[in-house]
Amino acid sequence: MKRENKNDGRRERSEHAGRSGRPNRPQSGRPRRDASQLQGGRGERAPRDERKHDGGDYCWGRNPVLSLLEESPARCLKVLLSKTMQRGMYERITERCKASGIPFGMVEAKTLDAMTDGENHQGVVATIAASELLSLQDALALLPPAPEPVLAILFDHIQDPHNLGAMIRSAEAVGAVFAAVPLRRSSLPTGTVVKTSAGASLRFPIASVGNVANAVREMQEAGLWCVGLDADASGSIYDTGIPARALLVVGAEGKGLTKTTAAACDEVLRIPIQGGAGSLNASVALGVAMFEWFRETIKNKI
Repeated sequence: MKRENKNDGRRERSEHAGRSGRPNRPQSGRPRRDASQLQGGRGERAPRDERKHDGGDYCWGRNPVLSLLEESPARCLKVLLSKTMQRGMYERITERCKASGIPFGMVEAKTLDAMTDGENHQGVVATIAASELLSLQDALALLPPAPEPVLAILFDHIQDPHNLGAMIRSAEAVGAVFAAVPLRRSSLPTGTVVKTSAGASLRFPIASVGNVANAVREMQEAGLWCVGLDADASGSIYDTGIPARALLVVGAEGKGLTKTTAAACDEVLRIPIQGGAGSLNASVALGVAMFEWFRETIKNKI
C-alpha cells in the first residue's frame, strides 16, 4: 500500500451533503485513461472441456466457449486464444467478448496446452468465475438510500488470491454492501478465492469493473465518499474518520494504489503503525479500516 505522497492526500469534506447523500467534492476534470492490456494465463490439470483447479475454472473448445459467452457472459472472466486460430472464429469469439466487456488476449498454443493438460482446446480457453459477477450499475443499485450508512470496497489490482479471499470474507463480516474487482491485471474470484473466503465469495455481491479510476468516479456520483488506503499518506483514518457512506479503495501488494486511482479518490489516508515493517499486508490494512468504519458508524445499532 505505497505511493509517492505529493500532498496531504485529503480533500475537504463539506458539512453539507449533496443531493445523493454524499459530501460535496470539487470537480476534478481529470482525463480518463484506457484500461491496461490483458496478461496471459497459466496451467493446471483435470478432465475434459470444463475443469476446476485450485486457481479457478476453465472452459475450452470453440462451441463451449461460444455458448458460455452467449448464455452466461457474467461468469466469463477472460478468454485466451491461440495465435494460430482461424480468423473467422477469432472474430466471432472476440466480438462476443467486446460486447460483454470481457478481456481477451492472444497466446502461444503451448500455453493453452498446459492449461488444459493437452486436451483438444481448439485454440481457445476461458476462465470462469465460481459465481456470476455483477455489473457496477447493478451493484450500485444495492446501495440503501441516504442517509443510511453504507460501505463498499474497491480492489485496485490485488494480485494474491489468498489476500482477495480474506478481504472478501472480512467485507461480508463487516456488513459491506459489495466489492468490485477489475478484470485486468488482478486476481479474480475463482477457486482459491472461494476457499480463502470460507465461501463468502459465493454469497457476497462482487462486481467487475474495467478502469479502476473510472469506477471510483462512478461510485462518487452514486453518493459514496472515496477513501484510498496508503501507508505514506499524511492523514490518518483515526484523525479524520471514515464517513458513513464510504468506498474504501485498497491497492496491490507492494505497489499500493496506482497514481490515477489515488488521484481519483476524495482523500487518501494511512493506518498508523509502529516498528520497522513500514506497511501492513493489504488484507490486514483493509480489515483495520473496515472495522474502524464499523466502530464509528454501526456500533450503536447492534
